[in-house]
Amino acid sequence: MTVLKCRTVIGGTARGKAMVTKQPINFTAAMCKVPNMLPSKRAEIRDSHHELFKQNIADRVLVFPSCIGSTHTGLVLLDLVSMGRGPAALVVQRNDSLLISGVVLSDVWFDRKIPVVEYEDDDLYELIKEGADVTVDGDANEIRID
Repeated sequence: MTVLKCRTVIGGTARGKAMVTKQPINFTAAMCKVPNMLPSKRAEIRDSHHELFKQNIADRVLVFPSCIGSTHTGLVLLDLVSMGRGPAALVVQRNDSLLISGVVLSDVWFDRKIPVVEYEDDDLYELIKEGADVTVDGDANEIRID
């Protein structure tokens, strides 16, 4: 097992398969498309320019450098988390308040929390590989990779 020390943004513990990208994610462009708004309410990346195009982020540990977008980013994550279709956890290199606003609100309004941690080093993508079993422990400031 590899243990990485990280900075906790939102506490809690979650486990899941890693979904890894070196591309920033525009959650508004990626998630606000017709396939995600149909009654099935999928959580697929629908930005055709992104390397995760058509992949489902639900219950995955999403590992990415940063988000791109506007104030709507938080609402997109709020919607996903409130419906139980959000990622299990977020591991981000450069956090910002727009990214976590929806996650914070989903905890406050719907009692659904996902941990968010920041790991700034560039070795992130060498240490966490796509599909790896990852535990994000925001309470212990750790990312554990099995």
